[in-house]
Amino acid sequence: MNHSVGTLFIASIFLLAGCADTPPPPDKPMQTPQQFTSRRLDSEGVKHFIESNSKISVRPWPLKTWRFQQLNLAAFYYHPDLDVARAQRDSVRASEITAGQIPNPTLDVAPTYDETMTYPWVLPFSLSIPIETGNKRALRVQNAHDLSQVAEQRILSTAWMVRNRLVNALIDRYIANQSVMVYRSQSEVQNAISTMFEQRQAAGQSLSLSASQLMIGYRQTLLLEKDAEKQQAESQVTMASAIGVPVEAVAPISIDWNDIASFSIPQSMLERNIHEQVLKQHADLMAALAEYTAAHSALQLELAKQIPDINIGPGYEWNKEGEKYVLGFSITLPVFNNNEGAIAEATAKRNEAAERFNALQAKIIGDIQLAQASYRAGREKLKTAEELLGAQKTKLSRLTGQLGQGDAAKLPLLLARSEIEAAAATRMEAIGQLLKAKAALEFATETPLFGTSVDATVTVSTPKREKP
Repeated sequence: MNHSVGTLFIASIFLLAGCADTPPPPDKPMQTPQQFTSRRLDSEGVKHFIESNSKISVRPWPLKTWRFQQLNLAAFYYHPDLDVARAQRDSVRASEITAGQIPNPTLDVAPTYDETMTYPWVLPFSLSIPIETGNKRALRVQNAHDLSQVAEQRILSTAWMVRNRLVNALIDRYIANQSVMVYRSQSEVQNAISTMFEQRQAAGQSLSLSASQLMIGYRQTLLLEKDAEKQQAESQVTMASAIGVPVEAVAPISIDWNDIASFSIPQSMLERNIHEQVLKQHADLMAALAEYTAAHSALQLELAKQIPDINIGPGYEWNKEGEKYVLGFSITLPVFNNNEGAIAEATAKRNEAAERFNALQAKIIGDIQLAQASYRAGREKLKTAEELLGAQKTKLSRLTGQLGQGDAAKLPLLLARSEIEAAAATRMEAIGQLLKAKAALEFATETPLFGTSVDATVTVSTPKREKP
């Protein structure tokens, strides 16, 4: 071996080290406000996503009326929380590549000048080759895979949260729309009654109520109407946020409320042992179980680290007087510790993951039971409210038959109508509470109860969106 060969060898090492390509950063790594505000529900990307995942052709497009299933898929297409969950999954998946990599050997080159020698220049090479023991590489890969499963389940869990926010936003908007109409009708009746009282009092008639008392009730109803209009506007913004689009994208659309307005559920959802089936597939619980599995594999890896790794170091030394070959060997001696600290930490983390799983399981069962109780109570309240409304309508019908349509009948009939509108407002409040209980039961059980079922697994793949 001569100097030119050694020089060529060293140069080749540096050349190989520089061969890895680094991908350039994107021109615009983050979304601009203009990109968000340009999102639309009538885009071709949304249409394709709905058709691909509902297996139903969307005609005509843009939709004249949106159903819940279509809005749910639009939320799965756009919502940024799902983008974050998918990005976290991709990040964890990348760690699987790192975990499976074999450690690189290390080359040491130390040209030495020794003037005591006849030929003072010495060119030694040494190579350090790490050899992992204890199956550590396979355990690292398993732990990275377990963490990837956690991230996968978190996407499904996030999808259920996105759906639940959309359901609640739509319920709020539906109830606000209905409440505006009920309070508007009620205020019109109360205004007519107040006007009639003022006219009769001015004519000298003695009445049991004063016009001022009626005016107070009328103004209170006007305030309720304004509150409902405020909730109407707010629910539109909330709905846009739940889908992941600007409010301008949802303002012009018409919604078919049949899926949202239905408060019936399968009787099986109210059974006491429903949680036994739910716990077998609940995304949050599956994620917690995957976290425990990952904590266990991390503990196994720390236990394996008690077995020392080996470094083999073959070497070569050259000068004009001759060549030398060396075979080195090194191993870490567990003199001061044998990885007890890391093992204790990993054991504690596994125990923590087990307790989190148990606590989450208890919470899910409690949430299901609470939602069931709320639904039963809401159903009874609605039944009472409907009976009250029915009684008021019967009273109006009876009064109409007794009094006819003359001037003397106008005030009693208006008062009866006012009672009907008040009962209608109570019924609408009961419907809102029942629908909220239904939404809570759907979220707690992760069982679709509104409209056609949408498989949350469609959120696992990142949708391809058009560039604005």
